[in-house]
Amino acid sequence: MRPTRRMFLTATAATAAAAAMRPRAARAEEELKLSTFVPPSHIIYARVLVPWAAELEKRSAGKLKIRFFPSMQLGGKPPELYRQMAQGVSDITFTLPGYTSGDFPMMALTELPAMAKSADDGTKKLWANYDKYLARDFQAAKVLMLWNSDTAAIMSKAKPVRTLDDLKGMKIRTPSAAQSAQLVALGATPIDMPAPAIYNALDRGVVDATMIPMSAALDFKLVEVAKYFTVDAPLGRSPFLVAMNKARYERLAPDLKKVLDETTGLSLSLKGAATYDEQNNAAIAAVEKDKDRDLIKLSDAEHKRWFEAFRPLIQSKAQEADKAGLPGSALVGAYGVLG
Repeated sequence: MRPTRRMFLTATAATAAAAAMRPRAARAEEELKLSTFVPPSHIIYARVLVPWAAELEKRSAGKLKIRFFPSMQLGGKPPELYRQMAQGVSDITFTLPGYTSGDFPMMALTELPAMAKSADDGTKKLWANYDKYLARDFQAAKVLMLWNSDTAAIMSKAKPVRTLDDLKGMKIRTPSAAQSAQLVALGATPIDMPAPAIYNALDRGVVDATMIPMSAALDFKLVEVAKYFTVDAPLGRSPFLVAMNKARYERLAPDLKKVLDETTGLSLSLKGAATYDEQNNAAIAAVEKDKDRDLIKLSDAEHKRWFEAFRPLIQSKAQEADKAGLPGSALVGAYGVLG
């Protein structure tokens, strides 16, 4: 029998309840296991999470520590990270909700085209709409960070993408079902795969291009393998997540909860967004300086063509959520994407 979202949530709730019923050991120090798919060199890992862990330890006088498990060191595959956290394999995870879009139906709507102008703008919108629309997707978690990537680009090795017509029939990697639907709307063939697999897939011709934020061109060394970088398209942007097992959070002493609360949330999320926006600019500069690489910026007319191709998709996804009993149109309306 194939696991369903309902089965997952039921099992997760049972696991959390059982964990909450266990007696809490009397100990002065708490170590939290943080698992992620990215390597230690990743910009968020190195510039945001490691300094945050140091701040936690400092503010808690050494009582609260983070133990990192990068590059899937706890086993499994990137799409399993959230469930591993919910089931207690890890205490905290850094991942993408889009890897399992079906488990996060409201979050998937935030990946629709043209929902934000920058990582900073998108992150502020995520938190402005969190309590009313998005929190329902994270019943097993205490969300510590929730932020947007910089705008996605199309990176290809052999064929440049200058117009909507160039996309027809191309095999393009995407991170989620939500963003795969965007490529279908543009006439391309989406291939879902996690970010660490892109380099080899692009190099070997398994995909013709990848849809991923420009910041990732540096994080995953895609400048080495891609030749053409199409930017300024009204593509969706991925939301990123750092979430903690809710039962594990509740077992923390009140003073440690306070430290965790004071160092996370919108402020830390905006640091993640700023880091991505800065890396986006650095990646663009790196491509522009490389005489063997071509940075392609869509014209205003072409930008409008892409958005008009997306309009039916945005409307239909919002309506699908409405039919499922979710406030899809209300969330899209709050973002103001359709005017």
